[in-house]
Amino acid sequence: MAGSCLASHFSNRIREVVGTRGQDTAANVTAFWRDNVLELRGAFTTIGERFNDELGFVPRTGISKADFFAGARWRPRATSGWLRDLFPHWEFVNFERAGGGTESRYVDWHLPLTLQDGTFIEAGVNPTFEDIARPFTINSRRGIAIQPGRYEFDEYFVLFRTNSAARLGFNGRYSIGDFYDGYRRGYSLGVTTRLNEQLALAASVGLNDIDLPAGAFTTNLITGRIDYGFSTRMFLNALLQYNSDARQWSSNLRFNVIHRPLSDVFFVYNERRDSRSGDLIDRAIVAKMTYMVAF
Repeated sequence: MAGSCLASHFSNRIREVVGTRGQDTAANVTAFWRDNVLELRGAFTTIGERFNDELGFVPRTGISKADFFAGARWRPRATSGWLRDLFPHWEFVNFERAGGGTESRYVDWHLPLTLQDGTFIEAGVNPTFEDIARPFTINSRRGIAIQPGRYEFDEYFVLFRTNSAARLGFNGRYSIGDFYDGYRRGYSLGVTTRLNEQLALAASVGLNDIDLPAGAFTTNLITGRIDYGFSTRMFLNALLQYNSDARQWSSNLRFNVIHRPLSDVFFVYNERRDSRSGDLIDRAIVAKMTYMVAF
C-alpha cells in the first residue's frame, strides 16, 4: 500500500494588542508518506508573537518549528519465529525564535522492535539543545534554577512493554545522561491488569535522580489508573498521582462519550492537594465537544 497526503492550514487574526510587536498569524504545512516499508513526515509551523491562542493549544508564540521524521520497517524472514518487526527511525525537531536564533532542538535516534508475543522493546539516544534566555525554576521547593546559557546534552535510554492486550502486563524504562549542566538518571516500572473486557487497572512508579551544580534532588512519581468501558462508545478514565518532591496529590477524572464517529463529548475533573495538610491547591471542571464535518 502506498499513499501520500499534503495538508495545510492557515489562520490569520487581526486584532489590537497593546504593548506588543510582531505578527499575529499562525501557519502550518505538513506532508507525509507511508507504505509497507517507509514512513516519512515533514512539517513546518510558524506562530507570530502576537498570535492569540484562545483555545489554549499553542505552548509557544514567536517561533518557527521544523519537524522531520524518517523510519523504515523491516520484517526479517530469518527471525520471523520470534521477531515481528524492526522500525529504526530518526526525528529532528527545531525551534527558531522570530527574531533569529535557535531556541531549542531535539533529535532522536531510536531502534524499536516488536516480538511475536506482543512485547515491545526500544533503545535509543536523544540529543537535545536548549538556549535559555532567562532563569527558570526546575525545583521550586528547593529553589533550584537553571541559569541562562546554551546547553547541549544527550539522554540514553532503554524501555520495554509486554503485550498490552494480555491479562497481566509489565513495563519499564531506564535512562541516563547529561541534563543541562548536570546529570540525570531515570527509572520507571509499571504493571497493568485487565480484569475483564471492560475494566483495566494500572500502577507505576517513576524516579528521577538529578544532580546539578545548583543542587541535587530526587523526585518520585507514583501513578494509579483505572479505565472502564461502559460500551464501545462510552468510557470512564481515572488517574491519581503523587509527586514526592512537590508533596502533592493530583487527580484527573474523564468521562468520554462518542456521540457519532470521530466526534466526542468530554467531561473532565481535575484536582490538586497538598499531601501534608490536605489543603486544596486548585480544582477545575472542563467540558469539551468535538464534531467531525466531512466535506
